[in-house]
Amino acid sequence: MEAFSRMDKQGLIITLAVLVAEIVLLVVCRIKLKQPADPLKPRIIPYGALMIFLTLGIFVTLAHSISLVTGEQLKPRNKVNQMMR
Repeated sequence: MEAFSRMDKQGLIITLAVLVAEIVLLVVCRIKLKQPADPLKPRIIPYGALMIFLTLGIFVTLAHSISLVTGEQLKPRNKVNQMMR
């Protein structure tokens, strides 16, 4: 495995920090969503929709961190890409 340069390490640290922040926000949204709704105080933030976007962000951040560690971009493995080659 090739040694990381200083910029690669900083990029990986920032990416992992963003990943941890996304996971923490996902847990907070889950806790808020499980609380009983108060009919006199409607929820301003749609926690369910926010959880969907956070999950998508977690997948993208994980793919980015894997590409930083391996040094190669993740590529999809579907038949359409193989047929185009």
